[in-house]
Amino acid sequence: MTRWASNTNETQASKVATYLAVLCDLAFDSGTIRVHDGAGTLSFNGNDYLGIGNYGSFDIVDENIDNVARGLRLTLSGVESGLVSTVMTETYQGRTVTLYLGLLDEDMTFVDDPEELWSGRIDTMSISLDQNSATISVACEYRLRKEPVIARYTDTDQRLAFSGDRFFDLTQKIPQFKATWGDKPNTYSYGGGYYPGNPIPGGMPVNER
Repeated sequence: MTRWASNTNETQASKVATYLAVLCDLAFDSGTIRVHDGAGTLSFNGNDYLGIGNYGSFDIVDENIDNVARGLRLTLSGVESGLVSTVMTETYQGRTVTLYLGLLDEDMTFVDDPEELWSGRIDTMSISLDQNSATISVACEYRLRKEPVIARYTDTDQRLAFSGDRFFDLTQKIPQFKATWGDKPNTYSYGGGYYPGNPIPGGMPVNER
């Protein structure tokens, strides 16, 4: 993670050596599970995060400029076989998962609030049994996956998602804006001038037939 919202975290990250922790929230219906990838217990936002150390792992969260919904896989090994039935009966699909990245000082205290690293929802969960222990693997999808596949980012779409939001209501007034309605292209020239079908100069759509 190369960018920080907090100046304190940015200063700590620029040091030659520092401690960091990845925290994970899994919001199940039966209660939220909070863990981190180290040892002991860490406190953040009034909640305690239990350290799972080498028993837990997660995919690396890459930074890139592509607008791609990249998934994530969380794995917990060494689970007692008696807990498998509890996991199998838990309703998990669509539940929220959030990862945070925090920096700690020598006293293992966060120098500032951990910052959100990744957020999404649980998709599938699989269990692998081996003698008296089990490994639980949770596949998660990034929050962009919630966007409708055929969203057109129009005023109508935006108002359906967020009632009263007018973010796209002036799109048609962008100079030389071109859009397609069905198979007929439409051009909007938000300038002066007069043309047939538009008795009032300035800024009405021209349909190119």
